Amino acid sequence: MDRVVVFDLTGPMAHFRKYYTNTSALTYGFPPRTVLMGIVAAVLGWERDTYYERLDAGRYAVAIKVPGRRLVQTVNYLRTKKEDLSELRRLGRVPGTQTPLEFLLPAGQHPALRFRVFFTHPDGELLAEVARRLREGRSFYPLYLGLTECPASALFVAQVEAHAYEVLPPSGAVALTTVLNAALLQDVVLGGTVAPRRLVRERVPQSFGPGRTLKPPASVIYEAGGQPFAVRLRVPAYRFRLRVGGSAPAEETVAFLEG
Repeated sequence: MDRVVVFDLTGPMAHFRKYYTNTSALTYGFPPRTVLMGIVAAVLGWERDTYYERLDAGRYAVAIKVPGRRLVQTVNYLRTKKEDLSELRRLGRVPGTQTPLEFLLPAGQHPALRFRVFFTHPDGELLAEVARRLREGRSFYPLYLGLTECPASALFVAQVEAHAYEVLPPSGAVALTTVLNAALLQDVVLGGTVAPRRLVRERVPQSFGPGRTLKPPASVIYEAGGQPFAVRLRVPAYRFRLRVGGSAPAEETVAFLEG
């Protein structure tokens, strides 16, 4: 693995819809890999359904930096079928549907959600263009956290060269700060210096196939409050020392979702 681009996604609220819900729309507690691919595509200016194969070759990791809380709000969905368009143009009334929608909001005194994204790709030019646009604050398309009603900002953190991060061998105990693909887990370490955490396990989408068909999902594990949790992995982990703003350098131990 060569360079890694690190950036923060922030926003006042989010909704990352769980793919298996229908009557009510529930949210994940973090942006799944498919959302991260969409964020990178929006930064680059690639349109929907044009980037799945190319960005699927990248590697992604995401850390929850601000704990979230859930709020369920009933929203009105307006029917926009072809036969309704003429009525809508006349500002007439068309049938609608009320659906419970679960939003993710920042917990405590935090003003906004924050997710730290680690992204690398075998195409060095693509990676350099993503880093340049993030550093300049020039995303091609507006960013949002799952829904257009949840606007987001991407804040460049670092572009880390291959020699500037530490590779941690498999099977050693690490205090992981990112969402973990459960297939990479050897075991959870109990005791030690990292206090027990409230771990959540969920099934999330990983990537799309032709025609936006969903490929088999993955099972992931993360700490509900965004705190590190001690594990042993079947694959290497990566340790970064990052300085955000004027703060002192902080360590991040990362496992990419692909292994």
